[in-house]
Amino acid sequence: MYPDSKTMNFKTITGHRHQLAHLDHMLETGMIPQAMLFTGMQGIGKAKIALHFFSALFCTGADKPCFACKNCIQTAKKTFPDLIELYPDEKGRIPLGSPDKKEPGSIRWLIERLSKKSVSGATGVIIDGADTISIEGQNALLKSIEEPQEETHIILIAANRSRLLPTIMSRCMVIPFNPLSTDDVLRTISENGTARTDLALIAAIAGGSLETAGVLMNREIMDKMIDLCGHISAYLNKMTPLSADPGAVIKEISADTFLTVMINIYRLILMKSIGRDADVVLPGELAVTDGDKVHKFIKILLALRKGLSNNLNIKISIKGMLYALERMDENARPEIPSILY
Repeated sequence: MYPDSKTMNFKTITGHRHQLAHLDHMLETGMIPQAMLFTGMQGIGKAKIALHFFSALFCTGADKPCFACKNCIQTAKKTFPDLIELYPDEKGRIPLGSPDKKEPGSIRWLIERLSKKSVSGATGVIIDGADTISIEGQNALLKSIEEPQEETHIILIAANRSRLLPTIMSRCMVIPFNPLSTDDVLRTISENGTARTDLALIAAIAGGSLETAGVLMNREIMDKMIDLCGHISAYLNKMTPLSADPGAVIKEISADTFLTVMINIYRLILMKSIGRDADVVLPGELAVTDGDKVHKFIKILLALRKGLSNNLNIKISIKGMLYALERMDENARPEIPSILY
């Protein structure tokens, strides 16, 4: 399950075999880039691996990270003096900060902090959500990435690398992370010993994200998703009046998570409807006999997810586009296999 590690202990990490082997080699040889960029979808463990890597770097034990030495304990408690972490604020962005105040957690605060010498001899920086930094903020950060203090290592984490400046990208070693396998997700969510019977379905529709799987482990949210899809499937089967209210779910989870889960559910339904074994038991009320209608609905969901940055009202958009489903241009849709993966 894990790479043959020579330096780093991977026992608490799920998946990402090749990426972990690469990081392990860096620690073994001491050839650690001053800036790395971890890219990949939300909720697959990028931030956890970044913290794990720095824990191993600072660890004084034999099995790195040992989770028992002073440095490991401080790192776990977020009190290690030479580990700096930045995360998006309540507005979902890592702020630039004002020139005079340099508020903690801002880019200007980080730049000032990096001008000081480390206590341990090395500094580790994790910027989780680098793609939420404004263009001005990225330009301000650029010099710290180009000319960091000696033994300073920066890991940027981004779900959407297209939002990063090319100059930022070019100065980082980019390490892409793939979605976790369904088996990895299932194994992880099964470890808490829950007696739930829908774990395989949760793992299948989480899209390789443990974060999304964690959301769906909330029974109330999962039940609302299945209920909503049941109403939509009934509409697709019989074209009866649509009584489903997406708002009941959207107000509890992010629009992106909502659409991702919906897409994955209807991909499973599509596979069943065209006779391909999805290897997952779906609730009977979700079945749709007309694969073409499912296909067109998935196209709607994909378009909505692509338009999230335009502040679409998902609740209104889904209902409106479902009502217009029959009028969709048949020649504009992709072939069915292209939306199964």
